[in-house]
Amino acid sequence: MGLISIRNIFIQVVLVLWLMGAAVLVAEPDSSITIIAAGDVMLGNWAQQTIQKEGVDYPFRAVDSILQRGDVVFANLEAPFGEGGIAFEKSYTFRVSPELVSVLTAGHINLVSLANNHILDYGGDVLRQTRQVLSREHIQFAGAGNNRQEAMAPALFRVNGLKVAFVACSLTFPEEFWATDTSAGTYFPYRQFFFPQIRKLKQENDLVLVSFHWGEELRTTPKDYQKDLAHRTIDAGADLVLGHHPHVVQGLEVYHNRLIAYSLGNFVFGSYSARATRSMLLEITLGTSGLIACKIHPINVDNREVEFQPRLLTGEERNQFLKELNDLSKELNNQQDVISSGNWVQL
Repeated sequence: MGLISIRNIFIQVVLVLWLMGAAVLVAEPDSSITIIAAGDVMLGNWAQQTIQKEGVDYPFRAVDSILQRGDVVFANLEAPFGEGGIAFEKSYTFRVSPELVSVLTAGHINLVSLANNHILDYGGDVLRQTRQVLSREHIQFAGAGNNRQEAMAPALFRVNGLKVAFVACSLTFPEEFWATDTSAGTYFPYRQFFFPQIRKLKQENDLVLVSFHWGEELRTTPKDYQKDLAHRTIDAGADLVLGHHPHVVQGLEVYHNRLIAYSLGNFVFGSYSARATRSMLLEITLGTSGLIACKIHPINVDNREVEFQPRLLTGEERNQFLKELNDLSKELNNQQDVISSGNWVQL
């Protein structure tokens, strides 16, 4: 019997029961949310100059149709929005004009991590400006604040009837950037704070999302501590783990029907790196029982070619990216293929 016939019979039975005055309860499907997860966003340097010339929507014109599909569009904000401050003494320091927050809204980005090794490049006052600018534009954030309590505070919101909590942590240096009880900075996930927090958030919310800034720059495989922390985070109640910092893509792992993306690579990043040239957007559908689907969108982020406007990879370049990502992912999934013949993660 065909699917349409079965559906028609079901409708007829419901109508008969209704006419008979019987109470009819039809279960609704579980709610779900779609998350578009992107990599590092750093709108300074040459990117800022290009955007100011071409328009705030310029970086996203080639991928806008994908970004629009997200209930949540997430990225790691690698540079603060602000003016003034004193640069921390290190090799690279970033700071972006506050007006460029409109770039995030043009790209439908409504959730960002502040937990990284650049958010405090110009001190606590510029971090405060960043939080104010994001709040004014109704962009949710977590991961850095005026003290540890603020840095630990999750972003809490509702999507499609689901209560969602988002926590962001940084395990990258300098250590001076880690918030304390009395100093501004990022949320370092000390175990006495972090795991109890995740367990509590899971009790109070339908979904818990966690972002980690971790690992080693330009390394394509996660370190043992990353894998251990990701597993323990999911064991504590997290439904999704998203990683950043290496600037290049690392493998995907499906652990207890939850997705771990160890590194999402770059997205819109104001440099002309010859090594951080390929990346991805993940289109993730989550329900209360875990991962429902994940689609991989390979993108070209070689700014020598795309000039701060990520573009979808096609043809052989796309196929090669997916093959390399699958090879990296097999190492994390007991040598099992994780990516199907298309661009879907296999559950």
